[in-house]
Order: sequence, then structure tokens, then C-alpha cells
Amino acid sequence: MSIEDTKLLRAPRDNVLSWRVSTAHDRPSLVGTAIPGGVLLRPQTPQPMFQHPSEFVTFKASPHLPGVELYSARLVDHAFSPHVHDGYSLGAIEAGVERFRYQGEEHIAPAGTLVLLNPDELHTGQAEVDSGWTYQMLYIEPATLLQMTGSEAFFPDAAVHDPVLANAYRKTFRQMWNAPDDIAFLSGFTHLVDVVVARYGRNARDVQPTSPRERKRMAGMQRVVDCIEAHLDETLSIETLAAEAGLSVFHFVRSFSATFHATPHQYLQARRAARAKSLLARRVTPSDAAAAAGLTDQSHLNRWFKRTYGVTPAQYQQQIGTRPQGYVRA
Repeated sequence: MSIEDTKLLRAPRDNVLSWRVSTAHDRPSLVGTAIPGGVLLRPQTPQPMFQHPSEFVTFKASPHLPGVELYSARLVDHAFSPHVHDGYSLGAIEAGVERFRYQGEEHIAPAGTLVLLNPDELHTGQAEVDSGWTYQMLYIEPATLLQMTGSEAFFPDAAVHDPVLANAYRKTFRQMWNAPDDIAFLSGFTHLVDVVVARYGRNARDVQPTSPRERKRMAGMQRVVDCIEAHLDETLSIETLAAEAGLSVFHFVRSFSATFHATPHQYLQARRAARAKSLLARRVTPSDAAAAAGLTDQSHLNRWFKRTYGVTPAQYQQQIGTRPQGYVRA
């Protein structure tokens, strides 16, 4: 998705859940979080990843469709640091309530909510109620979605309350998780994503900024992002990034933060974690992934990866089946 889409205005909808919350003390209580027949896809071998006994995170790379990753989690105490995903993040809240920050706004997502995030958008995630939240996500590479839809999709609303579709999502997700072959997987995946895109997506080309001044500013930000991507494995200076944008260092920090709702440092660290995740999915060792992502060492990667994705690099590779053969954890 183009960087030019990051500041687009979103049309209000009655079922859009996007508002700022005044205080953290107004949390509602949630009673009865057991979900009969729910997804709750735990790892086959529980791993001591979290302090709370009911928390888990499970990734699964689709063996039937390249460019798609399935994710199931229940979280209570864990809070995700600001991070990005290279592809679209399309999911549903099964139980509890999540709070997340996205495009400069706080969003509250209770059960029955669809969460629809565009590629490379910085966001957080944490429980809004004491009992936490349970949810499932599909991570879809832009090229895969483009092949499906024939156009570049853009989701203007990050959280929409649609209990009927969220319930259908959950049922289809379980079927995809356990799909015995590509016919079963693609049948459910295609129908589900088509419905979500048709109901809540737009064609990104129809929502481009038209002001010449805005296009010039976004072109400068695009050069900055391209510079970051090209030099993730190197030490970058604020002067270098500001020069790409054609701004003073102070004006650059203000402009970048206003555009991406994150500081240059937050964005850089998020992109490094995303680069490492992409490499780990291709069987690169954690130590090599750390070096290629510009992190000082594997322990540095372990800390950032766990804060960002809820699992360590080794646990992630074990879950999706990309652990390098013969690799001994450092």
C-alpha cells in the first residue's frame, strides 16, 4: 500500500468503533470469558511465554497459500509495543475487549468487532478489561490480496462492530486452521476475504491526496521510508533522514510524527522487527536475522520480538515450521 494513504480522512459510519477514551479508570468489567465452541487455538505444546497462565500466542503459516499467515491469541497482561506488519491484518475479536492505538487514535474493540489494519501502519495492542481479550487474525501480503481482488485495497476504518460477520469469520478461521487441503483452505479464505473487502474496503487509488502541497510532502516522506528500508542493517542518522525529506531535523521529526503518528525512532524499530520476522519466516537464523535488521545482537532481537509479536524468534520459527535444521539456540 502506498505511503500516500497514511493521512486519508475516514468517512464516519454508525458501526465504526473509533474514539478517544478519557481515562484508564473507566474500564468495564467482563464476566464469563469461557467461549463454548470458540476458536482458542493453543499451541500443541504449551510454552512458558507469559506470566499469566491463560495467555497464549500461536502463529501458523498457511501450507496451502503463500503470503498468508494465521494467528490466534488470548492475552491478559501482555501489551504489544508499537509495531507494523508488512501485509494487511484482518481479524476478529472473539471475547473480551482490546484497546489499540492506530493512526493517532485510540480504538476500543469488544467482542464482535472486526479489526482491519492496512500494511505498514504502526499500532499497539493491550487488554481494556481485566479478563483480557481473545482474537484471531489473518496476515495477508499485499501481493496476495492484489491477486485476489485485482486492485489495491484500503481499509478506512480500523475497528468495525459487526457481530454477524465476526462470528462467520471465527467459524471460517477454524476451518482454515484445520484445512486438510488447498481446496478447503482456498474455498473458505476467498469467500471470507471477499466479503470483508466488499463491505469495508475501498480501492486505494480512489482515495489519494489531491493537493499539490500534500503530494509534495508525502513524496518527501516516501523518500524517508525508502531510505529506512534500504539501510535497515546500518546505523541511520536523523540528519540523513531529514535530508531525504528536505527539512531541518526538528521540522522533520514533527512532520514525520504527524504523518505516521509515531516518532522516527519508533517507526525505525518497528520496521526492524518486521524485517526480522520476514527473514525468520524464510528459515534465516535468529542471529543472522538480527544482523540483517540492524539490531546489535540476538538478545536484542529477542527482547524486541517478544514485545512486538508476543513470542521469541525461536518460538515463532517453531510454530510456523521454519526453524533452521541443526540450529542451536544462542
